[in-house]
Amino acid sequence: MYSNYYPWKWSIPFVFMNVNGLKYDWSSLSQSKANAATSLYNSRMSDYRYREDVTDGYVSLHYALPHTVFIAGVRVDNVDYTSWSPTSSNNIASEGFTRRNGNYINPLPSFDIVHHFPWNVNVHASYSRSIGRPTPSNIAQAEKISCGTDDDSGVASCSISSGNPNLKPRKAHNFDVAVDKYFDHGNGMVSATFFNKIIKDDIYNLTNIYMQDGEIFQSSTPMNASGSILRGVEFSALDRSIHLLGQVFDLSMNATWMQGHMHYSNGTTMLRSDHLIYQPDVLVNGAVTWHIPAIKGALRATANYNGKFLTGLGSTRDENTGQGSVFMLNMALWHQVYKNVSFKYEVQNLSNTHFNNVIGSKLQYTNNTNYLGRGVYFHVILDYK
Repeated sequence: MYSNYYPWKWSIPFVFMNVNGLKYDWSSLSQSKANAATSLYNSRMSDYRYREDVTDGYVSLHYALPHTVFIAGVRVDNVDYTSWSPTSSNNIASEGFTRRNGNYINPLPSFDIVHHFPWNVNVHASYSRSIGRPTPSNIAQAEKISCGTDDDSGVASCSISSGNPNLKPRKAHNFDVAVDKYFDHGNGMVSATFFNKIIKDDIYNLTNIYMQDGEIFQSSTPMNASGSILRGVEFSALDRSIHLLGQVFDLSMNATWMQGHMHYSNGTTMLRSDHLIYQPDVLVNGAVTWHIPAIKGALRATANYNGKFLTGLGSTRDENTGQGSVFMLNMALWHQVYKNVSFKYEVQNLSNTHFNNVIGSKLQYTNNTNYLGRGVYFHVILDYK
């Protein structure tokens, strides 16, 4: 299954694919005693429970001048949670659960100023404090070992995943400044926004890849970073009434550039990542809609570009995992067939985009490619007003 090829600065061999593709021992799917035991183990170790009670209170004050509006508020977020995690011994799952309780309370203030300038220009500045609670699996999932199945990275033959009962919610101080300009009688707008987030206890997956007994293992555990910063600029434009060659079009687009860094621990050493989890450098989206009165419908095309991003931080930078950059084109056509009935035809991933799992200090190596193909959909829309 593995070749003798070791990429530069890489300690394990790459998966070997011969000209006939990856050969799989289908006989291993038979329900032998070993497979039955594995199935029971996987079922019990995935059977965690999680209960979360959230209580919020909010106060908001508004003060308006002729051209300026002030909004100040505070929300108090109180969370009580209980998790029940399955237990095991010597890779044998038991029927018992380990119960853990937790609680945290956070005041979340916010302050906004909106000033209306002449020439249909608005300037908006805001500060807010926010939290991001961990997902239930981040806390309650027990350590689970799985071998002989494909993991997300496409590298390891065995994966070890576990939750972290000591995980804290991420907390962020958010600063935003936006300038909006309206035109075309309110049908069009251009906007530029600067944002900056100072994040404490950001959540990331720490991955570790190693060899044991001739097998490649990949372990993954959610952890809290010591500190993170994310900043960027977003530009957007919209016009819902463009007249061209006797036709009417809608046009919208937005582009975002982001830069961030994170300080985290690999268990023994503090490291720095020049990206946050799930943070690409560039995001671009665009859409154009051609309105066709003759069929009481429209034709729309959308395009999206998402730069590559991290999904897991390794114990070394060479073990970082992520998703490659993606460009996707979609199209849709809809028309009215009766007074309150319309048909819609949609093609997703018209560009037949492939999705790559990548790895490395700069996510420069592709180790797995997913061919999802195109999706064709037909909708019947009932519109009663």
